Amino acid sequence: MFSWRTWIFLAAIVCIAPVSCAKHDAGDDKPYLPDPLAIDQWYLANDSNYLTINLSANQFKGDGVLVALVDNGIDIYHEDLINNIGEGSYNYLGAAYDFTDADHGTACAGIIAAEEGNGIGIRGIAPHASVIGFNALRTPAISNLADALVRHKKRVWVSSNSWGDFNSWGEPLALRSLIEAALADGTTNGRDGKGIVYVFSAGNGSTDFSGVPTDNVNYSGLVNNRYTIPVCAVDEHGKRAPYSEKGATLIVCAPSRGSSGPAITTTDVTGAPGYNPKKFKDDYEDENYTRYFSGTSASAPIVSGIVALMLNANPRLGWRDVRTILARSASKIDAEDAGWEINGAGLHVNHQYGFGAVDADRAIDMAKSWINAGEEKVLSAERQLNLPIPDNDPQGIADAIDIDSDLKVEFVEVVFNAPDHTRIGDLEVILTSPSGTQSILAEKHTQLFEVFRYNNWRFGSARHLGENARGAWRLSVVDHAGHETGTLVSWELRVYGYAVVNTN
Repeated sequence: MFSWRTWIFLAAIVCIAPVSCAKHDAGDDKPYLPDPLAIDQWYLANDSNYLTINLSANQFKGDGVLVALVDNGIDIYHEDLINNIGEGSYNYLGAAYDFTDADHGTACAGIIAAEEGNGIGIRGIAPHASVIGFNALRTPAISNLADALVRHKKRVWVSSNSWGDFNSWGEPLALRSLIEAALADGTTNGRDGKGIVYVFSAGNGSTDFSGVPTDNVNYSGLVNNRYTIPVCAVDEHGKRAPYSEKGATLIVCAPSRGSSGPAITTTDVTGAPGYNPKKFKDDYEDENYTRYFSGTSASAPIVSGIVALMLNANPRLGWRDVRTILARSASKIDAEDAGWEINGAGLHVNHQYGFGAVDADRAIDMAKSWINAGEEKVLSAERQLNLPIPDNDPQGIADAIDIDSDLKVEFVEVVFNAPDHTRIGDLEVILTSPSGTQSILAEKHTQLFEVFRYNNWRFGSARHLGENARGAWRLSVVDHAGHETGTLVSWELRVYGYAVVNTN
């Protein structure tokens, strides 16, 4: 993901639209030639010294799956991508800009779909999948980003998004409304009603330079909703990368560079500096590749590639099924971390790691025989309180909402309304389910600009996946600093899931 101090528009371009190139033929008889730089793809190597995604040789390569990258573009003529470029890439700039500027999108595309066995470069996770690029990050228009999320929605299977928003800076209304409407449209109407699977970077703004928490996925309207799969980053040893944002909506983590150690080797723009500038003494002789890609920007396309394999294994999966499979198949990492909790459905979950590290083999195996979830239902209730939040008081205030129906939980939302509190960074907000699982929706953190308010702010949590909704859901609010006060005007609970089947 782009630097958390940089707005999404500081990116470079995509391919010329509309564009199509020859698609790789999975059934051709070309000889298999080893990919020489695959040795640097440590996350694929199944080396016991490194965390890997556990991708064994299997029959699924992503055939027939179309992945769209909403980014700054793709070098569509890159030697390791050209045979896997699908039809429909789009240029929002309205002119034939130089596609070789698309460093970020090209790096993401290579992780997903670099050609396998062609004797050059690297191997993509889904080397037979098709990729297309939308360069919406090159334009200062939220409407273009929203359009990119649903462009070719009948044809796109996976939307890979390594970009973010303002988070705790405050969000423009257009971002919250236009983007969310697009995500709802894509999951409802995309892919013949099965829904586009939206994979997003969790974000790179976990802490400020002194180590104090700043951003969190729950402060971002892009990744605190039920439509997206937020992906966190872990290093080669399975430890959270220090920049990777925490939060209650995290699903899985994937490898990237930590505070030190190896980054991700992938495709780079053809013949241009990109991520592999000459200042590095150990550059590849071939400038078309880099070993310096990192951040949650690298983690998201890893998961997008795995999702392509899952959908290749079972094209009937709905977007909700993919999210649940990724969570249920994830591997517990950093086992000594005190943040691990077993939720009411027996799943391990952690605010730093979601449900754990993505596990490709387990996800694919689970996908093959998966029975799709039933129709999505929602249970909701609201409480009008107008309760003062005690200033700098560890006791805070608490309230509860009772749900008197059974529902297998997939996602939970809390609409939190305390608009007169000017220092939201002082507030801790925790939701506790009837099963006792806690979701930290907000924590005390550095607030960069005092413009963001909890004015009917929608928090989200995936941590209650598989639990039964019936019972009391408790919300607690604590102000952890002095001088600024406010009122909890109201809160609303929304529980999404499907009907519990009685097998008796």
